Amino acid sequence: MIAEIALSLLLVWLMWSVVTTYKTRSKMPPGPFPFPFVGNFPQMLCDSPDPFSKLAEKYGDIYTLSFPTGNTVVLNTASLMREARFGKKAGIFVGRSPGSVYPFNEMLGDDYIMTDYSPIYVFRKKVFLSALHAFESTVKHESSTYAVNALLKEIGSKEKKAFSPGKLVHASIVAQIWKMITTKKVSLNDPVVKSIIEFDELLGKQALKGTFYQMIPFASYLPSQFSRDIKRAVQVRGAIFLPEFRAHLETWQPNMIRDLTDSLIGAFKKEILKENSKDVGSLDDIPALMTDMFVAGAGTTSSVIAWFILYMVLHKNVQEKIQNELDMVVGKDRMPVLDDAKNMPYLQAVLCEVLRIANVLSFVGTNAIRDTTISGYHIPKGTLVCPNLKRVHHDEREWPEPDVFKPERFLDSEEKFVGWTKLHGFMPFGAGRRECTGQSLARIMIITFASTLLHCHEIALPDGAEEPNTEILAHAHATVLRPQDFEVVLKKRF
Repeated sequence: MIAEIALSLLLVWLMWSVVTTYKTRSKMPPGPFPFPFVGNFPQMLCDSPDPFSKLAEKYGDIYTLSFPTGNTVVLNTASLMREARFGKKAGIFVGRSPGSVYPFNEMLGDDYIMTDYSPIYVFRKKVFLSALHAFESTVKHESSTYAVNALLKEIGSKEKKAFSPGKLVHASIVAQIWKMITTKKVSLNDPVVKSIIEFDELLGKQALKGTFYQMIPFASYLPSQFSRDIKRAVQVRGAIFLPEFRAHLETWQPNMIRDLTDSLIGAFKKEILKENSKDVGSLDDIPALMTDMFVAGAGTTSSVIAWFILYMVLHKNVQEKIQNELDMVVGKDRMPVLDDAKNMPYLQAVLCEVLRIANVLSFVGTNAIRDTTISGYHIPKGTLVCPNLKRVHHDEREWPEPDVFKPERFLDSEEKFVGWTKLHGFMPFGAGRRECTGQSLARIMIITFASTLLHCHEIALPDGAEEPNTEILAHAHATVLRPQDFEVVLKKRF
């Protein structure tokens, strides 16, 4: 009798689920009909490793997926992405619901990146941007080249010997951002660098696991390696950033910016005076904003540089052309400086093409904070909207021969650099109000790293080594993609 009642209730629930799902999705973009309980999760597993592009081939440039956490709309063209992120709808797709970002919201604390749209988010964004702007105006050449100089020092003993650049590049970028945040110079083997990399790896480990716990929330309360990793990440974050913040707060002085932490404290004190609302957080939120500097900068910047090195060994003619440009602009008697970039259009074009073809940032989604439309389709409040940047940056309608490495795409007829934001289909740092706020700082590090490295050295594959595979990607984050490990050799140019 009990079994019959349970079966009847299950059937009623299934009928209700099918009817409500059909009703909800009837005005939304097309897509595969979801299974009960698990939604479209099975399609993601079956069509791996690139299920989103596979679904685009079947359902078009915009489609809907359903998961236990809610509906997701995927955008596969630059035009759709711009419709959702700019103009009248710029203020709609700015949400970041706690359910869609778990467990990163717990691991990062009271930060800015993972905060849902609210007065607190708006205030933290003002503080973050104001601090970056104030600090960037004080960035000196020595500070911006610290990463590449630390790397070259580390590999000095490896001259003409094969080594894998991935981990060394990541450590050097971590060391540079740490210097920007604290003014402290550390080696690539320093305990603080190792701790930050451990924290970064803990974030990466939870990327896929988090999906399961989003589907079954109560499971996160059970003892598991997942919950232990979250606690460890919180512990590591506190041990790294809290002491530095307290030390800076004790010695902070107005109108004197030693580093990004000083800049964050000053920006908070400045912005808080403009606020009428009391619920915008406190100075104690700054360690989480310091963490955001690494989350937003270290992973993406080191990944771009790793891809840059990879494409330089695969395209020797491109590497030689950059070095010819460096010799003309910089010469052999000094090192490149950031101001040289404006006279190096080809270098900047190459970096843009690396960002386009490598697809460093794949998926960065935001939630609609009210009902709206995209391309005539209904988008209910709370829907997660994700631009598929891989598809956007490989769209043949925007990029002829999209799989061919062609830096000339970013040069005009006079071989002048067209700029980082001029091309309609190029949005490597996202778009709109939730785009990467640290992109200007990332560009500084990428340009100075690439120019200094190629000015000093020729990069090549070891003798007899097979060409690295650019198609197989290893996930470093939920959203950041790196090339798999490969080896190179460096040879001094002069």
